[in-house]
Parts: sequence; C-alpha cells; structure tokens
Amino acid sequence: MSEKLRKDLLNILKEEKALYQKLFEIAEEKNEALVNNDTDKLMEIIENDREVISDIEAKDQERNDKIQEIKAEFEIELEKDSYSNLIKELPESWGEDLSPIREELIELTDEFHSLNEQNQKLLQQAIELNQISFETIMKSIKDEDTTYTKDAKTKKEQPRIINKQG
Repeated sequence: MSEKLRKDLLNILKEEKALYQKLFEIAEEKNEALVNNDTDKLMEIIENDREVISDIEAKDQERNDKIQEIKAEFEIELEKDSYSNLIKELPESWGEDLSPIREELIELTDEFHSLNEQNQKLLQQAIELNQISFETIMKSIKDEDTTYTKDAKTKKEQPRIINKQG
C-alpha cells in the first residue's frame, strides 16, 4: 500500500509541475501581449490562464488528499503541515524520490512569481498611460469652445470622444 501511495504522490507532483510549466508559458505569452499592447491576445490568454489555474487548484487538492492518506498510513501527526516535516517522518527512499521534483516545483513557481510581478508592472504602466491619454483628451475637449457664436445662429461642432453616427 505504501509503495502505491508514494507512486501516486510522485505522479501528482509531476502533473502539478507540468501544469505550473504551462502556467509559466502562459505568463510569458501574457508578457509578450502586454509589451505589444495586444489586448485581444491578452483576453484570450487570460481565459487560458483561468483554465490552468483551475486545473492547478484541483491537482493541489488531490495532492493534499494523498498526503492525508500517507499520514494516515504511516500514522504521522505533524504539529505544522509542511513538506519538509512530512519527509522527515517517511522512509528515506521517499525523500530521495520526492525531493528533486519538489525542488523543481519551487524553482518553477519562483520564476513564475518573478514573471508575474513583471507583468503586473507592465499592466500598471499601461493603465497609467491610458489614464494620461484619457485626461489629455478630456482637457482638450474642455478647452474647446462649444458654445454658440455671437450671431447665435451657428453652433460650432462639439468635439466628442465617441461618434455615435456611422
């Protein structure tokens, strides 16, 4: 039974790593779309992002359930649930098998968080740029004379941000 649990956990971790790799690739695409100001591509990427995140959450739950099974099998009670505390309580061969993939997962998630922070900064810059552009347009419109002329028969055309006419 314990050998099956070890293999199951190892497979779950490998699947989780593959999902995080996919999420990292999506973050790279998001970065490129932000740099290129490609909002259509960005919206498509965000939808893919949501699907992968949902898959990661499901896999995370599966991993946690498997860890609970392992703890029950080995009658392990931990004061603080952590991977390192769990590995200390398991046979040495478990750590030899599971630690390398854990390290790869940690490295991958660190890279992902770094790229995500960069994307967040790019997004914030795009928002600030759009805000400045909008404020400039509004000031330009406000500065225009949109009142009737002296003879009151002709009105200057009012500038608009959005033209409702075809």
